[in-house]
Amino acid sequence: MEDKPSAVVPGIAVAAQPKWAVPPRERGDDFQIEPLTRAEIFVHATGGLLNGISTSIMLIILICHVNALLAAWPCTVAMLGLGLYVADFVSGFLHWVFDTWFSERNKSVRRMVLLVREHHIYPGRIFDYGLWREAGILSWFALAVSCPFLIVALRPSILPAAERYPPVIAGISASLCIVFMLEFHKVGHRMRRGRVTRLLQRSHLLLSPEHHLRHHAREHDRNYCLINGWADVTLGRLGVFRGFEHIVSAISTAAPREDDREWRRRYGRFVKA
Repeated sequence: MEDKPSAVVPGIAVAAQPKWAVPPRERGDDFQIEPLTRAEIFVHATGGLLNGISTSIMLIILICHVNALLAAWPCTVAMLGLGLYVADFVSGFLHWVFDTWFSERNKSVRRMVLLVREHHIYPGRIFDYGLWREAGILSWFALAVSCPFLIVALRPSILPAAERYPPVIAGISASLCIVFMLEFHKVGHRMRRGRVTRLLQRSHLLLSPEHHLRHHAREHDRNYCLINGWADVTLGRLGVFRGFEHIVSAISTAAPREDDREWRRRYGRFVKA
């Protein structure tokens, strides 16, 4: 059902292949991405450096105040959960943004748009991409999310001493999960997994194929989150992403997933009539 060809755009149709096949890359591949420019390398490196410094400071605080964290262990555990939840939502939000909007014709987001369009056509190609590819850009998002938790720990006037340090756990967990977002995504595509991985997935602490592969059905309009899926089964089911789409469409008149549907038509993938 998923690979049943739909109407294709005249003149640019591509011979349909099984969705889960991973065809070899050829020169002139539609999904070919240009090498990073010097300016892009600088942005990636700067994001990685700044987020690395921020995360290192939080780790030092954690080590120096481990007794306070253990004494307030219920709060520490809650902050760990909060960090994982925030990271899961951020991963889902970014995934939703690039799945739903933009075009590869927009040079500023071309790299990410081509990556996600390719992923909907050939999901197995996700394993071709290493951590380094987008970790620098994701570091900027990790920095933005984790900095408020670091500020809480460094400003005595915000919270009493006993309550200042557990938020560091939230900051560290959110930062690391966002930077490694695409690696978590890969876990959601692996059918062969070790016992520990399966246990974490059954416990809903790690993204599972059973949860994530629902995203790859039909219109790719659900189960966006890539860390553990907690935000999918809460905010997603409450209709938060559909609500965002209504707001953006009302403001811009853009249609959700218009560019993604165009790519799927071209490659003979399912497109809802």
